[in-house]
Amino acid sequence: MTDLPPLPSVEPASKAADQKFCFSCGSVLHLSASSCPKCGALQPAQTALVPVPPLAAMVQVSPSALPHGHVYCRGCGQPIHESAISCPKCGALQRSANFATARSASGNDRMTAALLALFLGGLGGHKFYLGQTGMGILYLLFCWTLIPALIAFIEGIIFLTMSDADFAAKY
Repeated sequence: MTDLPPLPSVEPASKAADQKFCFSCGSVLHLSASSCPKCGALQPAQTALVPVPPLAAMVQVSPSALPHGHVYCRGCGQPIHESAISCPKCGALQRSANFATARSASGNDRMTAALLALFLGGLGGHKFYLGQTGMGILYLLFCWTLIPALIAFIEGIIFLTMSDADFAAKY
């Protein structure tokens, strides 16, 4: 069993009720922030299942002192392991089910695009959803040939077999 180095010293951090800690760098963010302006890390959706502890119990560690494989708790700011589902100190959930399904930078969901391609692909539904309006119009113009439907069926299968990370990077 390997021993982890001791966690660095902590200093009190202040956070209002409408704020959260960035899980990557530990800076204080607004609850509605989807990414950290300081480090750019995408933030999981805020969950209201666990009450946030009082401000006196909150602490923050300097970003340079965070051990490898650790992130900051979104509820109390303590360093925790990156695979933790909830914080062992305050119990705050770190990842929600919505965050597990990655969305692209434009907010598009892989499964929605796949279903649109399979059911409305012949009319270019998935192309319009993905913001490719020109291709969507092209699919509409040639929908009577059924060629767009065949291509869309193949694209739907590709979307279903593609990982969420690959989809988010591409779209």
